[in-house]
Amino acid sequence: MTDLNLRASLHRGLLEAELSFTPDMEDKLLQLVEMLSVWNARLNLTAVRTREEMIVLHILDSAVISPLLEGEDIADVGTGAGFPGLVLAILNPDRQFTLIDSVGKKLSFVTAAITSLKLKNVKVMLSRVEKIRNRTFDEVVSRAFAPLGRMATWSLPILGEEGRMLAMKANLSEEELKDLPPGVKIKEIRHLTVPMLDATRQAVFLVRDKQ
Repeated sequence: MTDLNLRASLHRGLLEAELSFTPDMEDKLLQLVEMLSVWNARLNLTAVRTREEMIVLHILDSAVISPLLEGEDIADVGTGAGFPGLVLAILNPDRQFTLIDSVGKKLSFVTAAITSLKLKNVKVMLSRVEKIRNRTFDEVVSRAFAPLGRMATWSLPILGEEGRMLAMKANLSEEELKDLPPGVKIKEIRHLTVPMLDATRQAVFLVRDKQ
């Protein structure tokens, strides 16, 4: 696919997802794909190999939760090569994002992307989330790095008292829903539609159970 076709594919996908975006945001998202493609050839950051697949499986799959964000200080737990955090930061320049992962080579790419794209609203944190102390966020997002119960257990300590967790899941089982830790409850589950992707996606909203 040529660069023009790639741009057209991204543009169509953003429109189909009914997202608010500017030409500058589109440019940054395309630059992110180009960077990921180059770095991935060297460091094997993701199993997604082609730029066309990256548009759908990383950019659009991340972008669809942008309208659902509520927090101003947001953590992306288990960000990997920066998804959904980098995409959300590009689309939401007025919100602050902290991208958390324990794999250094992936955060090396994230840091390079932040610098290259001149993103002023993103920080990185090299750590396992369960080891983070004395830092809380008003929203935590994550793309299914573990079963829902474990995601909630690890993320709860960094969630503010009135905060909310948005977990993106591909195949949510009844067993997962029943396996939540004490102190957490499901507020809502929404089905997500990712343009050009024929697969199940759900956003699970978790909050503290204060009863």
